[in-house]
Amino acid sequence: MKTLPIILLVLALLLAVPGVLLLRQTPIVRQIAGIAFMLMATASGYTGRRLLLSPPPPSPSFILKQPDGHFQVVRPEELPAALALAKGRTVLLEFYADWCPSCIKWKQEVFSRKDVQEAMRPLVLLQIDASELTPATQATLAQYQLPGLPAILIFDSNGIEQKELRLLGEMQPEEFKSWIRSRLQPLRS
Repeated sequence: MKTLPIILLVLALLLAVPGVLLLRQTPIVRQIAGIAFMLMATASGYTGRRLLLSPPPPSPSFILKQPDGHFQVVRPEELPAALALAKGRTVLLEFYADWCPSCIKWKQEVFSRKDVQEAMRPLVLLQIDASELTPATQATLAQYQLPGLPAILIFDSNGIEQKELRLLGEMQPEEFKSWIRSRLQPLRS
């Protein structure tokens, strides 16, 4: 849309030259030409404004990866689509930030382990990177009323968050695997 102002400027210049030439015509021709130019200017202004105010084209649809034991990063605005696509499966949603020491500990000491990845394989693993606290990220954190990071939320196969299964803070790898077996296995059954 950066070319629209240039096109409108060229159109204005092209309309100005005949307008000056029309000043030498009879009064009735000048009035008709003036009305025609006014209508064209109004129409081009309306069209330009409509083009500038129209919503951006929709982004490509969010595609949910097959569960593989690794997280798929989603933008906050993609989360509803991701949860809808995951219907029928249990979702583990992690809120992560690179400035959060506990988040880094989860990443390096828990999620990087092959045995933990294997335990998480049946789950749909989504991650929201809150490293930059954009308005969308802040709104999502507020929506889920999260007091801080790291935070892990669980959504059942109907896409409903199971608030009693929230994990806040740190956990050891063996404890986390045990938690998955005891708390999440019943959700998948």
